[in-house]
Amino acid sequence: MSRITIFTCFTLLVCLLVPAGTLQAAPEPPAVAYTGVFLMGDTHAVSRFPVYRRNRDKLNDALRVLMKQADQHGKLPFPLIFDSDIEDAKLSIGSTLSLAFVVVRDDVVAESFTTTAATINKRIVNVGLVAILYDSREEEGKERNTVLFSFPLVGYAQRLEGDQPASEQEIDRLFVETAVQTVRDNLVKRLSAVSVEEIDGEVIDTDGGAAVITIGSLKGIEEGQNVGFLVNGAKAATGRIVQLDKERATVALPKDFSATKGMQVRATNMRASSDETFQVVAVKVSSKQAAKLFAPEVIAPQLAQWYSNFLSERGGKVVLPSRVGGSWDDRAAAETFSILDRRGNEVRIELPRPKYPVTLDLTGVASKVAASNDVNDVCLYKAWIKLTLPGKRYEKTFDLVSSKSLIKGVQSFAEKDELYDLLYQLTAKIAKEADI
Repeated sequence: MSRITIFTCFTLLVCLLVPAGTLQAAPEPPAVAYTGVFLMGDTHAVSRFPVYRRNRDKLNDALRVLMKQADQHGKLPFPLIFDSDIEDAKLSIGSTLSLAFVVVRDDVVAESFTTTAATINKRIVNVGLVAILYDSREEEGKERNTVLFSFPLVGYAQRLEGDQPASEQEIDRLFVETAVQTVRDNLVKRLSAVSVEEIDGEVIDTDGGAAVITIGSLKGIEEGQNVGFLVNGAKAATGRIVQLDKERATVALPKDFSATKGMQVRATNMRASSDETFQVVAVKVSSKQAAKLFAPEVIAPQLAQWYSNFLSERGGKVVLPSRVGGSWDDRAAAETFSILDRRGNEVRIELPRPKYPVTLDLTGVASKVAASNDVNDVCLYKAWIKLTLPGKRYEKTFDLVSSKSLIKGVQSFAEKDELYDLLYQLTAKIAKEADI
């Protein structure tokens, strides 16, 4: 008898012996609410992001379309919920997990310089985003938002064009296109490190307006987390954990709902592939020459965002949003930062302290003419950045060199641009080569 015949007979036997309805498809992973694009910072931050301010609606619409396409094609590890009022509705429907993008940089470098031969216009658009997966819970009448997983993204586009400088409309178009392309190219790969799981248990005791369930901290849940009560396999109500032990928890019951012993309950957790978290907590500019070319308050958050992106991408690390820039508050057991939602409201986001704080130090930049003739100067550029991770007892200075053939008379203009691009490349080198 052939293998195909044996397999066919076995399949028919299973269909005859197994009662109808017992062969079920694998359950769908829990849904995550897509809450859109936010801005890093407090209520005064908008004035510091002119390009984002002009393109806020376009960027929101474009990324929403992209996320819907990714969801429809099953490219994400979880389905997404799209609703215009999802921020108000997610707690009531029990979908407390959310995905959002936070804009942290909207830098545009535009240089125009003229020689006897031609006018050269150069522009660099640097879009900084952080995708955050977070959990929202209601505690003492206030909403608490906690980051469970994040990955920084950098969209870096460089254009060298003709004799007309870039218009505001062209810069705006490039900003939105760069942001969308960056998310499209990186989203699925980064999110593959995340899993969403459901934890099942049951009610073992009830007392007035609370129920005791068989899910505890050993299964990864936390106080304040929502738990669903199931009736015939469907969610009938949602309650919040008010007391947590290792193997059980006490859940406050919603009004007009009574739980019974043996009733099934379900909690949802989001986990990253690694529990080692990194965060850039400081960037120094020790080089006096670098400080002359780049304002430290501008280049420091750029370096932090670039390195965070490359560490997440090339090092496979869990990287929290950089502390360099934005509006941060220190707390006893956690850190919080401010973001502005689509309505301009300030929202507090909490995240745990990183296991490995990271410090960068721009220790030097240099340039020199290596060769020259009547038309061109061949210049060498070099930059040094020191990486420090006290938690791993790691400290090392990395450097990178590039060369450029420049038209005579424009060197002073091009030097800053070339070093700027070199620093971007150097942060990639550090993330790739550092043994951490």
